[in-house]
Amino acid sequence: MNRYIALAALLTSCSQLASQIFMPVLPDIADSLALSAGASQAIIISFFLALGSAQLLVGPLCDKYGERPIFVAGHIILIVGTLICAFANGANTFMIGRVLQGAGCAAPILVSRAVLYSCFQGAKLNNAMGSLAISASFVALITPLIAGTLAQQFSWQGMSIVLICFYVCIFLFGLATFPKPKKRLVSLRPIALLEQYKSIAISPAFIPVASLKWAPTFLYLTLQLYLPFFLRNEFAYSTEQIGQAMMISMSGLLVGSTLAKFMQKRTHHLKIAVLLWPALPISAFTFLFFSEHVHAVIFAHCAIMFIFGSYFPSYMYYVGHFYKSRSSTANALVGATELLLFSSIAWLANQYLITGPSSIAILTVGCALLVLICLNALKKLGNETINQNGVKLCDSKQQG
Repeated sequence: MNRYIALAALLTSCSQLASQIFMPVLPDIADSLALSAGASQAIIISFFLALGSAQLLVGPLCDKYGERPIFVAGHIILIVGTLICAFANGANTFMIGRVLQGAGCAAPILVSRAVLYSCFQGAKLNNAMGSLAISASFVALITPLIAGTLAQQFSWQGMSIVLICFYVCIFLFGLATFPKPKKRLVSLRPIALLEQYKSIAISPAFIPVASLKWAPTFLYLTLQLYLPFFLRNEFAYSTEQIGQAMMISMSGLLVGSTLAKFMQKRTHHLKIAVLLWPALPISAFTFLFFSEHVHAVIFAHCAIMFIFGSYFPSYMYYVGHFYKSRSSTANALVGATELLLFSSIAWLANQYLITGPSSIAILTVGCALLVLICLNALKKLGNETINQNGVKLCDSKQQG
């Protein structure tokens, strides 16, 4: 494997582990810190809010100063945040650690993609993005099992120490791999940043393409908060069993990303998204009519993860082509929106809307309809038209 693809995969795994590894042990964290289910979910959501906010700044910084210095600063913050979580003895301390983890994770997420955009083009970029998606899916697949196993052996605090060791290794590898940074002509003045974000947000392709990421992410966040408690309360699952169940669900990510990489050699990304879309209504149907069976619940979750994994390469491809010179800024806007907005909605949905699997089914149907509308919009625009309009509009706005 190319060293830059390996670096991108390892950086992505850092943010994945930080965001996902505490999910299966939410009930344990709640017991240890004397938290209600809602309070423990709020602490987890604080990570995503910090991550979303930090991306708005990290994206332009990465476009201007290059990947290396942003990687160094972000990774140090991530390690410090994880260290605080490891020794937290109260809700407030753990909250601070999670917020720092979220802020630090903005760097590896955006830097991993920027590395591929800067090192590859055309078919090689497609292949690199496909490899990154498969790697990310594999990490997501094994993270719940790792979390459940480590929590059983060392407690969730000890699990954080293991994470720190992993992050330090990636930090050293990154220092040895990243080339020297090159400054770019990107303004960091607040008004200029707002203009950059505005020009991207109002481009014709932004909402349709971003929805390929937003809809699966919203369902993912909602289920990650809901399922651990549902599995424990309805099926008396232990922490380790919850980790195993969520690992099985996450296999959908690996299957989806692998299938998408295979299909992109034979057809275009839009057609891939259309062909695989039925997995969403299938998931909703399963949640609605078969939720009394634990295997059906896991299958329904797996179908949503399948969409998440299969749509990610298409989303990355379009962002890289529409906003090539500002790919980190565009990714930051998409990421910040989904995390600041949809993570809050996911938490609120768990608090006030979700009463059972039927509620999950309704949310899934809504997301499926949104995706279908956006796919239709992409079809009308056409791949070439989307690319030209997005880039021209962004360039003209910045020059003006």
